[in-house]
Amino acid sequence: MTMQQAHTQGGAPRMCPPGCPIRPVGITAKRYHFVDARGRTRVLSEHEITQRHIISGLFGDNHTWLLLNFPNIADGEPTGTWSVSSVSDWLKHRALSASFDIRKQLPVQETPEVSAEQRQADLQNIQQIAQRVADFNETGDAGISEEVRNLALDVMRQCHFHDRPLDLEAMLTAPEDEIINDLRTIRTHANNNPGQSLPAGALKFEVKV
Repeated sequence: MTMQQAHTQGGAPRMCPPGCPIRPVGITAKRYHFVDARGRTRVLSEHEITQRHIISGLFGDNHTWLLLNFPNIADGEPTGTWSVSSVSDWLKHRALSASFDIRKQLPVQETPEVSAEQRQADLQNIQQIAQRVADFNETGDAGISEEVRNLALDVMRQCHFHDRPLDLEAMLTAPEDEIINDLRTIRTHANNNPGQSLPAGALKFEVKV
């Protein structure tokens, strides 16, 4: 198995291979944010992130790293080129994870007890909101859309049930970019302060007590 296959095959974590010269930062409505190999902030569109010359520039034309980690394979052998589609897919997933993925980083305590009926109603609302976020970031790639939905689900469930209740009713009809801003705030806090509760007033859509 090649290193590229180990990093991108179904079910395997899409982590940064050693020596990665770029840093994924996150996403905003169909735009992917990175710090490139020269330390500059780059914002790539859905089209740009699939272009060989743009990807090459993002990596500082470091073809050695790209060849090592994302080789094109034909008849079981490397062709001497790197796979644009594999790198593009990996970049998208890494940017998505940088925006939303906060698994195991939020507090573990439960928020005050709610009835089973209320919890089920909250979960249904969270699912609807997560789907809105996925639709807002629709790229035409079913796998990417599903990952956006699942990551948004993770963020909202963890925050709502384990840290700070969210105003789900308001989120159901609020502008998607405002929802995403709160999801990003939750993610950033979790990254910088793992295991610590969000400060009161940090979110637009939190239940005021």
